[in-house]
Amino acid sequence: MLAAALGVLLAGCGTAARGVQPRDGRSGLQGTGTLEGRQVAVGQGAPDLVVGDCDPIDEPDDDVCFVSDTIDGRTFVLTFENPAVLVTGAALPVGGADCTSPRTCDAVADVAVVSLKLGTDDAVRADGGSLTLSRVEPFGNYVGEVILELGDGGFTGTFDVVPPPE
Repeated sequence: MLAAALGVLLAGCGTAARGVQPRDGRSGLQGTGTLEGRQVAVGQGAPDLVVGDCDPIDEPDDDVCFVSDTIDGRTFVLTFENPAVLVTGAALPVGGADCTSPRTCDAVADVAVVSLKLGTDDAVRADGGSLTLSRVEPFGNYVGEVILELGDGGFTGTFDVVPPPE
């Protein structure tokens, strides 16, 4: 009986060690970095995809957001503030730190405007880096990688995000 109980416990530990598995092998957000002096690590197989206004407190605008949790349980949001630039095959610099409102950020066409939000803190807009997209199906699938410069920190991540199952 003790051997059976130990086997069940070990099997449970093995499952937990593998982490969250991507939904149907297609979805995930992984990344690491430093945001305002705090270490950030994200590894979630089923982040929420939000297409629309991700920051409703500000004026209405268009965004694409991936909402997940850090490995220590804090809410993490990766936001693309000018989604018109999100097209398959795009390789863009990240910038736009000086756009003054959500609508002016929407209008930026030569760089990707990207921000990160951790927990209830204010979002931090990246002031440099790169965004590379290998697949974009609006409202359906976003695949790529980001390298973000964030003042005194940075974040590097990959993503393959689809809407949650219905």
